[in-house]
Amino acid sequence: MRHLASMRRLGSLSRLVGAALSGALLVGACANPFDTNVDNPNAVVEEALGDAAGATSLVNGLGASVTRALTGIYGPYHTATDELTWVGSREFWKNLDDGDVSDPINEYTDGAFPFVSEARWLADFTVRRIGEFATAGTLRNPKDRVRAHIYAAVIYITIGDMFEDFVLGSDRTVAADPVGPANMGVTYDSAVAMLDRALPIAVSTADAELQRQVLGLRARAKHAKAVRAKAKATSGSPLVADAGATADAKAALALMTPTWRFRLTPTANNLAGINVGFEMNNRGELRAGNTFVNVNPAQPIVPIAGIAGIKMLDPVTGVASTTVAAAIDACCRAAVGNLSPMTQVSAREMMLIVAEAELAAGNSANFLTEINKSRAVDALPAYAAVTNGTTMLEYERKVQLYFQGRRLADMYRFGVADGRWLTGNGVRAKCFLPITYLERLTNVKAPQPTTQRLCS
Repeated sequence: MRHLASMRRLGSLSRLVGAALSGALLVGACANPFDTNVDNPNAVVEEALGDAAGATSLVNGLGASVTRALTGIYGPYHTATDELTWVGSREFWKNLDDGDVSDPINEYTDGAFPFVSEARWLADFTVRRIGEFATAGTLRNPKDRVRAHIYAAVIYITIGDMFEDFVLGSDRTVAADPVGPANMGVTYDSAVAMLDRALPIAVSTADAELQRQVLGLRARAKHAKAVRAKAKATSGSPLVADAGATADAKAALALMTPTWRFRLTPTANNLAGINVGFEMNNRGELRAGNTFVNVNPAQPIVPIAGIAGIKMLDPVTGVASTTVAAAIDACCRAAVGNLSPMTQVSAREMMLIVAEAELAAGNSANFLTEINKSRAVDALPAYAAVTNGTTMLEYERKVQLYFQGRRLADMYRFGVADGRWLTGNGVRAKCFLPITYLERLTNVKAPQPTTQRLCS
């Protein structure tokens, strides 16, 4: 169910799409200065969104909503991993850093949840409405339909990667049951279905960039579904060999340059109220984790500038990882400010998916070739031989996919613990973020009682 807090933010959608639809709005005049029966010039009623002329703005609004949701949820998620650590004064950040991911009243998880829920609902709405325009023959630009499916896939994949459970069937004020932790794979299936519909349109428009995004995200969704299952497993190999993910990754790589990536970068207008960039790079509540960076003991809230600030050593060169240095510079330094870019998929991730499939199949020589391709993106020397393939893969994913929402599931499946995690916290039971307090208050079908941890 949509939170009441989310419903109050429906005006934000108005601001996002209102410019294109302003011709459909009337500004009311007040004969009486105390008359409250006036039209809001910023209000966009749902009926106004039925005009196909506003399709591009509607899709842009979805992109802004998804980006805003990510700026809110990236902080809680990454703080629970070893990628970020708490260095400020707010105790709920400390709790996440200690591995208490399951608390539904954590103010940062709870504050981000409505933005994610809103983006999920708006994704469904936009995909449906753009599809109606296409069916009616009124959609002016078929690329808008592809973009709508891409943004929708991003939020569904994010939900699958980051949440223990979620409510997917609600429609604003209409309640629905959570899908259940055992059924969270449906988030990836939904993303794949959207991307399946988008790919032929991207091909028909001869738009290679949209094809790259669709194929890359589809590979990521298929791979991530298998990763989540491995993360939750209590035994067996941690390695994923999904034929569909591998095929899509190879098809995507055929269209990508080695340095290609698809990033969502926020603007000042589409940040969550509590956003990860501000918490890291302004307020100083969070910084890159101790596994990755060095700090000056006299100023422990920020990494030391430049390569001297990088603790993570490359296993081949034995010196500070330039891959980590570039990632930290892109997201997690004061110069970046609030607007940390968030990579959703990249060529190097496709290379790592292919490499993992080779390792899972026992093809050590092929694995070596593929993992070295991913290192070559950063002009790093190749591994000479496969010593421990799983360790090599875990390391390369850790540094090459830093701050991309992959780490917690990888830590679970590879058996890696953050030194900050306390015994008894949810990470020890391989938990992800919960359906939070606000949703439970406004949706009686959500887990009750409102404060109970359902995974611990």
